[in-house]
Amino acid sequence: MSKVKKIFPRSLSINIDELGNLKKVILRDRLQRVPVTSEYELLRIKDGDITFTVYKSGKLVHNGSEQTVNILKEIMKKETFFDYLLGSDETGKGEWYGPLVATCMSLNPDELEEFRLMGVRDSKSIKKDVLLKIADEIIKKKPIYRSRILMPETYNKMYAEFQKEGRNLNELLAWAHTASIKDVLKMIKYERVKIVIDKFDVEKTYERLTGIDKNKVEVIQKSKGETEIPVAAASIIAKRAFETSVDELNKKYQINLRSQRPEDIDPSILPFVAKIHFRNVKKYIH
Repeated sequence: MSKVKKIFPRSLSINIDELGNLKKVILRDRLQRVPVTSEYELLRIKDGDITFTVYKSGKLVHNGSEQTVNILKEIMKKETFFDYLLGSDETGKGEWYGPLVATCMSLNPDELEEFRLMGVRDSKSIKKDVLLKIADEIIKKKPIYRSRILMPETYNKMYAEFQKEGRNLNELLAWAHTASIKDVLKMIKYERVKIVIDKFDVEKTYERLTGIDKNKVEVIQKSKGETEIPVAAASIIAKRAFETSVDELNKKYQINLRSQRPEDIDPSILPFVAKIHFRNVKKYIH
């Protein structure tokens, strides 16, 4: 077996069943335990090239060695019911500058396992530099995913059109999410698919998902959806797209959106770099 490429941080969350499996492997293989170093740790293993720490929270941090990865693959619960698991998330909704990005990520059971071992998890818990490294690793694996990237100029036009029709931001979000989801569904062959969407407006999202085969597709709208690996992966890719787009806008207009305020920017530029319905932007639009 080829060695899994090491990236940082090498961590994943395990559930109670997987923890039970791990304890059995530790006893079976007589793996050497070492003393824990804090009250938050449940156990530590250091035995040759096998090194990992399990925390009481369920987080497991490992050294990425081939031997360690083999153990983790053995104890991890395998997905056997669904052909693909899709996750959808967005970023940029709360930022006055830059685009709105909605991404749908599709993972088969093997990819799901691999992404867990890569350290894919809730993007809110990952520092920007590490997040970008993980995003690059995800892209190199060539999973099936699609994003809707609404740059400010497009976003502002669509938002205005939605408002004229009496529709709100959640309906624009629902459009972006479901457009990405439907794109991905067209690209895969399946009998059973589960879609997890980071919940924001259940009713509006379901309305936009009309036309999908409900006999084959299960849709779950879940708060804190990034606890699901496909949603976490989608979020990481969406944030990478957001950061890349902001870099492009900064370069094009010779500004720094991350540090400047709307009042520091030429009002004629704002519609092209900012979401103009935001209060702190709107008052500077002439």
